[in-house]
Amino acid sequence: MVSAPDKPPEATPPEAITSSMYSAGMLVTITGIAVNIILIIIKLASGMIGNSAAMIADAVHSVSDFITDIGVFVGLRFLAKPADRNHPYGHGRLETTISLFMGLIIILTGLGIAKNALWSIIAAARGTFPEMPGMIALAAGIVSIVSKEVMFHYTRAVAKKSGSRTLEANAWHHRSDAMSSVGTVLGIGGAILFGNHWTVLDPIAAAFVSILVVKVGIEIGWNAFREISDEALPLERQRQITEAILRIAEIREFHKLRTRSLGRYVTVDAHICVNPNMSVREAHNIATRAETAVREALGNAAFVTIHIEPDESSSPL
Repeated sequence: MVSAPDKPPEATPPEAITSSMYSAGMLVTITGIAVNIILIIIKLASGMIGNSAAMIADAVHSVSDFITDIGVFVGLRFLAKPADRNHPYGHGRLETTISLFMGLIIILTGLGIAKNALWSIIAAARGTFPEMPGMIALAAGIVSIVSKEVMFHYTRAVAKKSGSRTLEANAWHHRSDAMSSVGTVLGIGGAILFGNHWTVLDPIAAAFVSILVVKVGIEIGWNAFREISDEALPLERQRQITEAILRIAEIREFHKLRTRSLGRYVTVDAHICVNPNMSVREAHNIATRAETAVREALGNAAFVTIHIEPDESSSPL
């Protein structure tokens, strides 16, 4: 009696973040919240005491950073949940939604900074120059640059390890705050160094920073929007899927590939053609091998569905 071929092990899709990823993500997010609260207080106080519009605008940017940190904190609580009856594909789409929200917040923050800066520049062109900013504002800017750059590298390292797009977006929000502070320091420093009418450098720096902030927001928001619209994976990723499936000798043909992103994971659907004379068990084992091959090729393919079809071209007439 011929025994049935061994059934390949079923791969368990990573539908939820692991406890270590969750802990690391929560720790970096809570740290970011604490840093932002401290920076908001420092920037607002130094901006008002030091008569710096750029520093006050920078404080507003830190407020937006604080809001997105709260969003990430809430999002991680949901992402830690596995797939359930009401969310059979997990909670990955929530991560994308949060990234979209963060992108919009960053854009609005940049536009708000630009508006205030342009009004000050227009006033200077009419002869009303801003007040000379104080050294306390310059010092606050330097503190902000160092702390936010550290948070950027810390958050991005955790994001890369966990594959979280939300944390990646939040890392770049920290970087945008650091860039904002760089422009602020240059403007404040230039105004202090040259004095007189050069105090207009303060709002000019704020306007320049707003462009960088809006650019970061557009990139984050656009990538999230593309994912929500169920855009297919890049051609290079699709090529990896195709090669992984066609490496299985028993698969004679392959078509109807459908892919999309789902937070930090992807979903893949495909049809394969096999020998029509195979048993159901044999065909199923081949499909399972194909699913495993796709998961190994992509590394983050949580849901892979392979549909089996008979290869009619080899069937006898």
